[in-house]
Amino acid sequence: MGKVVVLGGNARSGKTTLAYKLQQQGFNRISFDLLNIYIKDGLKVDFDELDQETKFNFFETVVTEAINESENENINIVIDMYNYLPRDINNLKNKDKIEVYFLAYPNCSKEEIKFNVVHYAKPTDWIAQVNEDYLDECTERFVKRNQLLVKECEDYNMNLIDTKSGDDRNIILDDLFKIICN
Repeated sequence: MGKVVVLGGNARSGKTTLAYKLQQQGFNRISFDLLNIYIKDGLKVDFDELDQETKFNFFETVVTEAINESENENINIVIDMYNYLPRDINNLKNKDKIEVYFLAYPNCSKEEIKFNVVHYAKPTDWIAQVNEDYLDECTERFVKRNQLLVKECEDYNMNLIDTKSGDDRNIILDDLFKIICN
């Protein structure tokens, strides 16, 4: 039987990097970043403007269908998402049928967070094209998101992986990759 792995967490914490590595190992990848683009550009619906219940129902449908496909076709699936938190995972009907890892960098300084944001951005990523003031705003949001993730992972007993910064980040992601693949 296949498995479904959900990677959530903060921006630039390694979710997509890890999801791509899993895809190279044969996992099917579902990217919420891409789903948001498809919905916005294809359906002309701004996902961020939808109410929380609608967004959660969409998330639950994606997870449920991934579980069904995994069980019926014996395939592994990784879901790469940013928008949802441990409280959302906790509310899923089939949460016991998925592996969940939240990635963040709660012990990084603001300077290290800025390094992660800039260093791991591709030239076409929106974050690579912002000015210093907006980068500072993003850094503040990422600090708050880290704090929220730590609290909610503790409250809901979810796996929080501190992906840190620099070379440590790559080692941590490689170790998590091995855990997921076994």
